[in-house]
Amino acid sequence: MATAIGVGLAWTLHRTTVPGSRLFELLVAIPYPLGPLVGTLAWSELGSPRDGLINQLYTSLTGSPDPLINIYSVPGIVFVMAIFEAPVAVLMIGAAMQRMDPSLEECSAVFGGGKLRTAFRVTLPLMLPAILSAALFLFTSMMGAFAIPTMLGTSARFYVATTAIYVLFQGYPPNYPLAAALGLVLVAITALAVWLYSRVLKGRSFTVVSGRSYRPRRLDMRGWTPVLFGLECFYVLISLVLPLGALLLASLQRSGGTSWHPAEWTLQNYHYVLIDFPTTREAITNSLLLGVGTGTIGVALATVIAWNVHRSNSSGRRLLEQVTMLPQAFPRLIFAFGFLWMLLALPLHLYGTLFAVLLAYVVVFIPLAYRGMSGVVIQIDRSLEEAARVSGASWGRLMRTVTVPLLRTGLLATWALLFMVSVREVSASLFLSGAGTQVLGPAIFNFWDSGGLPRVSALAMVQAAIILVALFVVRRFAGNEIKA
Repeated sequence: MATAIGVGLAWTLHRTTVPGSRLFELLVAIPYPLGPLVGTLAWSELGSPRDGLINQLYTSLTGSPDPLINIYSVPGIVFVMAIFEAPVAVLMIGAAMQRMDPSLEECSAVFGGGKLRTAFRVTLPLMLPAILSAALFLFTSMMGAFAIPTMLGTSARFYVATTAIYVLFQGYPPNYPLAAALGLVLVAITALAVWLYSRVLKGRSFTVVSGRSYRPRRLDMRGWTPVLFGLECFYVLISLVLPLGALLLASLQRSGGTSWHPAEWTLQNYHYVLIDFPTTREAITNSLLLGVGTGTIGVALATVIAWNVHRSNSSGRRLLEQVTMLPQAFPRLIFAFGFLWMLLALPLHLYGTLFAVLLAYVVVFIPLAYRGMSGVVIQIDRSLEEAARVSGASWGRLMRTVTVPLLRTGLLATWALLFMVSVREVSASLFLSGAGTQVLGPAIFNFWDSGGLPRVSALAMVQAAIILVALFVVRRFAGNEIKA
């Protein structure tokens, strides 16, 4: 579901003349960095069968005692996971669509192909590497998802692998060997998925960027424009407006209940998380530093790995790809616990430092960065790099003057994605952050566990504001790069 949403939104935003594409690019990207904790919290407020805001409104309008939606169900879990993961697919697929030569679609139009037929028969097949990259990442990410299925699925008795691992950790005594074995099962599934991905693309050409110059042009959808615009608005409504509206309302409450009367609202919760409580101030600063560091280091490593996998003739390049993807298969609770023991065994005394959290983030998110870059690298015609080599360019000069400039849009999109996921990450830093190294994810988790709904909602709104500013800044840089 997340991949389908991502394909539809990426195509609408980057390949059509539907109005408001620049604004929607920003709005569509925001739900993912809000994170699973925030998404679960928001939709618990919206879709709880007994006192959810949507069900309260439905009951008041219809008088029906039955709820309209039940977010504590398997369809509810799938729905929440899909809408908060879809922005990953939009960013990964959109970066490839922006580099596609429009003449390939114009050829279809010359031979009588309609716009939708061209989209399904030309655009989507050529975007197959980026689409499969997004789908593979989302699949492996959901295999290791913990917060949403655990918090929404407990009442429905719906359990996943990470739930079992968490229970094994929490048991007395903890069953570490069985939890590790279950983690290795997830690793094996990821390795199989990567192998299937390589088999699908083997022996096929998906080159959409060549040495010819071209001017990117968008398709005029005419009568379909209102429909596509409505679908964009609907996604923004269910993934951003309603969740943030519910959190904003909750952040203004004096107590844990929900009051619609402004006389019962207060800004004290924001004053507390921004001024009164030093831990949250420290968490915000540390999260910004980690976001910048993870984005920069992760993109640099992912670009080198993707280039070697898709450009070198080494027999070990597929093994390199599988090893790069392996961290994604580990549930982050398992990874954080193992990483903690590794740090304690090292003589460098890294535990309790911000560098340790940064190192963990880079390892955890390198599969995401690699998938983002590989979908773009595979579309760059080899002849462009071969021409530079014939002219005597070294590997470093080749990357600096040819490959990296052609990848600028993908680099910026991947950097923004790593920044966002770093700011909202919880599990990978839960065991690694401590006094002096607190970050936003564990801070929100601790507030949720002990601080009450109003304060955790206020902190979540602060996080959303940080992400909004970051996306705006990166988007401005990306726009300048595309124009250049």
